[in-house]
Amino acid sequence: MSSSGSGDGSSSRGPGLSSLGAGRGPAPAGGEFNNGVGSAAAPTPPLQLGVAPFESGQYVRLRNRGRGGYLFADESGRGLSIDSRRWMINTVWGVHILQTPHTVRVLLFGAYGRHVASTPLDAPRPGHIGYYAAQRKFDEMEDTYVMWWTTPGTRGSVILLNGNAANLMALRANGRYRRWNTGVSLEAINRTRVSSMMEWEVQIMPMRVERPPYQLGRTRRFGPQGRGSQEIIMVSFDLADVNGNINGRGGTIGAFYGRSLIELGHRLEERFRPLGDGFIFQDMTLFIRGGELGQLFPLLTDLPLRDDDIDIVVFMAGTPGHSRLRFPDLDAA
Repeated sequence: MSSSGSGDGSSSRGPGLSSLGAGRGPAPAGGEFNNGVGSAAAPTPPLQLGVAPFESGQYVRLRNRGRGGYLFADESGRGLSIDSRRWMINTVWGVHILQTPHTVRVLLFGAYGRHVASTPLDAPRPGHIGYYAAQRKFDEMEDTYVMWWTTPGTRGSVILLNGNAANLMALRANGRYRRWNTGVSLEAINRTRVSSMMEWEVQIMPMRVERPPYQLGRTRRFGPQGRGSQEIIMVSFDLADVNGNINGRGGTIGAFYGRSLIELGHRLEERFRPLGDGFIFQDMTLFIRGGELGQLFPLLTDLPLRDDDIDIVVFMAGTPGHSRLRFPDLDAA
């Protein structure tokens, strides 16, 4: 992997962080970490690793302090970028705090159920610093690529860190001066100060009882294919019972073309028809789950532009289980 620099001209600002070496190894247990850099008279302060201010069950937006704009789940279902359209569900992230015997981490999952994740791959586009940041399913507890710590930034912001004691990587925006470089990547913390492009303002969103309106793209004039996709995917589903429990009452839709949420709803109606006439799409609320260990996120937009299998859960309006659902208030300031 190539080493990274500050090719977008971003200045070094914000809190001082210890210089860390390269390499990969077992993840630390969290809490304080001091790499021992600094003289005896002025030791480097330990890096505070935690998950504050995140709490499980929240919906949040993450605004970048260096260039503005929000962390955005790309419609490809693969990458991450910065976008100013804060009303879109793609700027919203669910929070899951994962506790293990050795550490506490935060997982962030978005519009397509997938998680903010680091990768060992170089950033794919010119002008983007460091390594590729992606959307990823969560299938195994050993998958530390989707697990993050926070450490305080400035002005109430946080820095999101992934990796291990030998190599901590910070999630960062690109394009402070080259605004067309909207991709989000990861940069090794290898300097005594970090860029404000690595700092994120956590905006906790209020909840609402009503499901927000769908945010759909335009479909093609002919055929069921959604905009930009002619891929075939497999869709698995579970039907929550009246109390909201998920007990495996589901199956698969089979080959599904394109990415249209409306077409998906019609296919679900067909599958539920043997259960009675009450199973119509307008009375369904869909959630998407990114991986076997993923949490549920409300599905409000068309499916991502990729050929991964999709796993959804259906709740029926008017049931006690549905009445307990809570959604992010996209209209809140």
